[in-house]
Amino acid sequence: MVKIKKQKVHPHKKKKEAQPGAKRNFKGVIKFILWTLLVAGIGTGVVAFQYAFVDSDCFSVKGLDVRFYDEKNVLRRVNFSDIEDKDVLGANVFLVNLKDFKDRIELKHPELRDIVVRRALPNKLIVQARKRLPVAQVYADRMYFIDKDGVFLTDAKDGGEDIPLISGIRVNPYKGGSIQKEKIDKALFLIYALSVNKKLSRFKIKTIDMADSRNVSFFLNASDAEKVEIKIGDGEFNKRLDVLSTVLEQLGRDIGRVKYIDLRFEDPIVGPR
Repeated sequence: MVKIKKQKVHPHKKKKEAQPGAKRNFKGVIKFILWTLLVAGIGTGVVAFQYAFVDSDCFSVKGLDVRFYDEKNVLRRVNFSDIEDKDVLGANVFLVNLKDFKDRIELKHPELRDIVVRRALPNKLIVQARKRLPVAQVYADRMYFIDKDGVFLTDAKDGGEDIPLISGIRVNPYKGGSIQKEKIDKALFLIYALSVNKKLSRFKIKTIDMADSRNVSFFLNASDAEKVEIKIGDGEFNKRLDVLSTVLEQLGRDIGRVKYIDLRFEDPIVGPR
């Protein structure tokens, strides 16, 4: 009889699986700490930035550096204290609205043009501009100078020598301007056209009569021709000024015998005195 040995069978023990929930919780804690540190760092940076650039007196505007272009187009510092700077003095230089400040300067100082305002760290603002120069004058309750753009320079007291007078213009001095801008623009163009005409370089306009803009006339400032009325009409100024230069050259010293020169027709008319 065969004996069969009984073997003990030991069942395999199942390994305990790692708990995934615990791992995820650990990673979440790490992320939370990192984000907290990041937010804290950003907050600290913002506070430091605000203190350094906003709250610090180092960047408070202490004054204006005003510069104007001179006749040779060179930018020079000037003593110009008429710009109202109460709203910007003491303000943070980074927070000043440059466009708004520039617009206020333009509104209160029409005699300035090409205005630029920029920051000069740490605590200044630079204002640079050009002063409008008078090229003509009109008369109302008093004499008013105007620049090449027709802007009335209400504060200008001296326009220099040989400033042409434009007559026949209705002016409203209380508004600082004219209600006949088209007439002024036409007169200014005539002044400019003569000034750049090389054949008439020795002449300048003394007065322009704009009472009738379709029949513009003017007088020159030359001693030998100052009593001669030049009738130039309502247009084609460059062409008619070239004709005028030819007529004046032909007249020569006989210009004193002439009362007027009419350029409104194809052939110029010379009226004797």
